[in-house]
Amino acid sequence: MKKYIGPILSIATIGILFYTLFDLKEQVKQIPQLKRELDTTKRTLDSVNNELFISSTIVTRYEITLDWYRTEHPKEAQMFEDWLSFNTE
Repeated sequence: MKKYIGPILSIATIGILFYTLFDLKEQVKQIPQLKRELDTTKRTLDSVNNELFISSTIVTRYEITLDWYRTEHPKEAQMFEDWLSFNTE
């Protein structure tokens, strides 16, 4: 029985090696498709970042305006904040 263990291990090792090479070959075939998907994802991310920047800029302008409004017209600013907090949910 001991004389069969060495050849069996050798055959199993060669089988695993061929399986690994075949699997790597299949993965290499997928690289162009994955690159296209990555490019699409990058474009989408850039678009979302641009929209986020625009929205953030608008929100900042509103906050600056509200701060000025608080100093010039505190009652109306409080009414605005109350309405914003309770009526827009």
